Amino acid sequence: MSSLTAQELQRLAGLQGYELTLEIDVLSRKYGISAEQIVAMLRSANQPRQESQQPFEPVASKEVPELPSQPRHISMEGLRFDYDPTSGTKDRRAEVNQAIVCPGCGVALGIPSHRPIKIKCPQCLHEALYH
Repeated sequence: MSSLTAQELQRLAGLQGYELTLEIDVLSRKYGISAEQIVAMLRSANQPRQESQQPFEPVASKEVPELPSQPRHISMEGLRFDYDPTSGTKDRRAEVNQAIVCPGCGVALGIPSHRPIKIKCPQCLHEALYH
């Protein structure tokens, strides 16, 4: 068992979705490392170094950050769909005519324009209802 090179970690950082999953699988087989270990290496490599700062001390807060009641729209140009093998995918994609940013994690989501709509982010599982 060995570790991934910095170049491989950098290449993984540039991928997302199904392409990332495929590349993690290839590297997992190549190096004999589990996919979970590769994801952990990728996360630790992407975190900024904070060696000079004080250790983190959590502070309890009763304030809950308020999430927006309206979605933040973005351009659909350059966005592409992840692989989805379920039935009805083609019909659902035909309805997508807007792109928004998930208020929980910031990932781009394609949605139809009808309202009210309940959105569940596949990345962070944040749920939002927009009217």
